[in-house]
Amino acid sequence: MFRSFLIYIYALFGFILWPEVGLAQSFDAQSKHCNNPEASSALRIEACGWLIHSGDLPDKGYGIVYRLRALAYIDDGDREAAVADLTQAIAYDPKRVSNYLDRASAYRDLENYDLALEDYNSAIFRNPRNADAYYYRAGIFSDRDQLDMAIMDYRAAVRLNPDDSYALNSLAWLLAINPDRTARKGKEAIGFAKRAVELDPGDYEIWDTLAASYVEDGQPEKALKAYLKAQDLGGQERIESDQSWLSENGYYSGPVDGITNEATTAALKACIASGCQMYSEYY
Repeated sequence: MFRSFLIYIYALFGFILWPEVGLAQSFDAQSKHCNNPEASSALRIEACGWLIHSGDLPDKGYGIVYRLRALAYIDDGDREAAVADLTQAIAYDPKRVSNYLDRASAYRDLENYDLALEDYNSAIFRNPRNADAYYYRAGIFSDRDQLDMAIMDYRAAVRLNPDDSYALNSLAWLLAINPDRTARKGKEAIGFAKRAVELDPGDYEIWDTLAASYVEDGQPEKALKAYLKAQDLGGQERIESDQSWLSENGYYSGPVDGITNEATTAALKACIASGCQMYSEYY
């Protein structure tokens, strides 16, 4: 008992006489928690906050810690807090492109597309070779029916990262189904869609894009095979979705049950023969 008491006294006096030792240990521990992506978002938020309020960080250190806390807020679902912290991070480190991209993503989730667009513009201004910035900016242009701008950005994203199946698929889709028929480029769309399939053969949406590209290029048999491949990969849920779309557009009158049958295949053939492309209203 007496020994335990002595140990307690020594520890207490050690902290009083050398407080920097205890503070250093706390600083190191909080730094590890703040920068640990495996830790809970609550722990990371608390640890990063401790570091910010410690007053012991260099200027660039504040930029990093604000960013780390912002990422923790994003994981926690608090986009507004993330935006506030990323704004602070940008103030300390305005050259870091990832801060603009992450804040743009948070703005998108908050449906503040104007500010998201500004951040993508800022990211591209600071690094014109950042493929992600073009890809996500293209999505905003597409949502706003500015398809010419979207296509240019998707082209830039593919040029900078030719192995991005999402960018390849998005570019192929707009080239194949563009509401402005004079702007469609079926053969080019096939090339991009085929490359996307090579990179991600299990994605049924890419097979849909390839099918729509074949329709635009006047290759009905290949279009049918691609649509059926999409159904095979997507399973019952995808078949049911196709049946619903075909029914709503006057090509199918059978049950919407997610089961492949002759009537579904016949409806697909009729759709292709008329030049329709399933889901082409979505872009």
